[in-house]
Amino acid sequence: MRGMLDRIEDGTHAVLLIEEQGREIVVPVSQLPEGSQVHTWFTITMEEDEIVSLQLDESLTEVKTEQAQSLMQRLRSRSGSRFKRR
Repeated sequence: MRGMLDRIEDGTHAVLLIEEQGREIVVPVSQLPEGSQVHTWFTITMEEDEIVSLQLDESLTEVKTEQAQSLMQRLRSRSGSRFKRR
């Protein structure tokens, strides 16, 4: 399954959003792979509600980042958009 690092709370807990299940999983920051940042995507392997493997998915992270940037660009280009930069 796939998930995204949504946020880090108190510098000790990472909140992952699981795409397929629409739920959150909280794990210790120490379990995150090196190079993990907020909005990084992972391939996650779980057994009985426990993470067995957590691997960075750099290609998916890049695709999702480009999609978000494209969407923001379209929103900003609309006349009267409140998202337009001044």
